[in-house]
Amino acid sequence: MMKHAFSGIHDLNAEAGLLLRGALDVLDEAIIVADQAGRIVAWNKTAARLVGLPVDASPEVWNEAFGIFLPDERTPCPTESVPLWRALQGDRVDDVELYVKNPRTPQGIHVLVSARPILGEQGRVRGGVVIFQDATVTRLAQAALNHAEARLRAIVINTPNIAIEGYDAQGRVLYWNRAAERLFGWSEDEVVGKTLDGMMLDTPSTQKFVETLEEIARTGRPNGPNEWSCRRKDGSEVWVYSTIFAIPTIAGACEFVCMDVDVTPLKLAEDRIREQAKRMEAQAIDNANLFQEALQAISARDDFLAVASHELRTPLTPLKLQLERLVRDARAGASQERMAPALEVAHRQAGRLAALIDRLLDVSRITAGKLDLSLDEVDLCALVQDVVTRFGREAEEAGCPISFHHDKPLWGTWDRLRLEQVVTNLLGNAIKYGRGKPIELELEADDGTARLTVRDQGVGIAPEDQGKIFERFERAVSNQSFGGLGLGLWIVRQIVETHGGTVRVESTPGVGSTFCVELPRWRMPLDESHGTISIPPGT
Repeated sequence: MMKHAFSGIHDLNAEAGLLLRGALDVLDEAIIVADQAGRIVAWNKTAARLVGLPVDASPEVWNEAFGIFLPDERTPCPTESVPLWRALQGDRVDDVELYVKNPRTPQGIHVLVSARPILGEQGRVRGGVVIFQDATVTRLAQAALNHAEARLRAIVINTPNIAIEGYDAQGRVLYWNRAAERLFGWSEDEVVGKTLDGMMLDTPSTQKFVETLEEIARTGRPNGPNEWSCRRKDGSEVWVYSTIFAIPTIAGACEFVCMDVDVTPLKLAEDRIREQAKRMEAQAIDNANLFQEALQAISARDDFLAVASHELRTPLTPLKLQLERLVRDARAGASQERMAPALEVAHRQAGRLAALIDRLLDVSRITAGKLDLSLDEVDLCALVQDVVTRFGREAEEAGCPISFHHDKPLWGTWDRLRLEQVVTNLLGNAIKYGRGKPIELELEADDGTARLTVRDQGVGIAPEDQGKIFERFERAVSNQSFGGLGLGLWIVRQIVETHGGTVRVESTPGVGSTFCVELPRWRMPLDESHGTISIPPGT
């Protein structure tokens, strides 16, 4: 454009001048040409319209003083900064915003100005050309853009319940709204330009975060919402649901927006619900176990009642028959010799019935915690010998010779009657289950412990049954094969353990069983009343 002539230039022919002027007048940019003294000598229609002068105004009118101000519309532009003056000094000026007004257009306009010097021979400045355009639309557009940006930033900053953060591709924080400050505890000034490593996330989680950003940049797809565990400034844990998406930058790269919602209360509620569910599940299992135990107890009770009825009826029937016979013989005046056998049978059956009743009473006492031990100094050797003697006839009828050789006293502090029960029950079991085979009893002792061993060669006990034979109403063999209430060994265990001792069994099916009782000799001190020790209910 600088090479073209304007109106007022006479060294061109008229037709070329008209053509050039027509070309300049159709341009949207305003063009003004000045000589080296700064006088305006040429302009186009756009310049006349923007300045507010007629297109055919004289150069004198154009050379009237213009008011040139900075964009604030108040501060005069210094002479050395005026684009035309700078062009006349040989400078090039590009896109300077100014506010221009003259007396004819006092309202003025904002213009975007560029200027170039016009050079003659030997590079001397012969004048200058100024190109400018109305900046009002641009200013309005920029103002609208600034307003939109401010509005968007206000929305982001003031969103109350969603933490919004911006990150670059390396995971560095670009911005951080107030909800993020409240949620995580750090201010925007503290985090901008930093990564989350060591601040909110540990190193593995930071690496995962950066990998997530890379995947979003590669695929263009948002990520989330996903659950993240973060660390607050005070060190406490916070759980958030995060949604991350990418937005393009002017340079063509990506920025990432992360929107976090605090779900810590929900997480804690879930944990409480999960814990409550576990407790309810455990309680349900316990209730189911209790129900199953109750069913087993009912079944055991029914079995016990059936067995007890049978066992009680067994001695009652011959007892009744013998008593009826005795009544008849007595009425007939029978002699004592004739009545003696019947009396012996009746006496034996009555003793058996009494023993059964005693066992049932022992169960009741033990369960109620009323089985007391009356302690005294007892010779265990003499006690065992007495029991063996009482079982002599029964063992002989069963074909079970009893071997017991221990002639030295074995003293200890025990309840004599209860230990007689222990020996009686163990020896009775040996005769019952070892019928036709010999039985051995042994006693051993050291300063603190006495050991009684009862060994038979009977049917034996299966390994899976050996742990339960000491329980109430438990039996290792069927009721059809052997009678009994299933209480003897349970009572043995209760008495032995109340004395502070132990009882165990070793057995092989078809070979026999060995029961071993160990008792502390002097563990329980005597008082003046020979001592009374109670066991807790339900032991």
